[in-house]
Amino acid sequence: MTVIELTVEVDRQERMLQFPEEATVGSVLDSLGLFPDAHIVVRGKTPVPLDEPVVQGDRLRVIKVASGG
Repeated sequence: MTVIELTVEVDRQERMLQFPEEATVGSVLDSLGLFPDAHIVVRGKTPVPLDEPVVQGDRLRVIKVASGG
């Protein structure tokens, strides 16, 4: 199994993480214990869907969604 490394920024802290090459954005959130309905993941300035594959060298930012009324 091939392992890829990527950088994930959560709460303004960057982490280098390793995943199998078939990992998706959703599996990154799962590994961090974060709920997909409460977070948006962006690559650059573009939000990415949960089923989007991650690739070697990716830089992702996880943003917590605030809601209320």
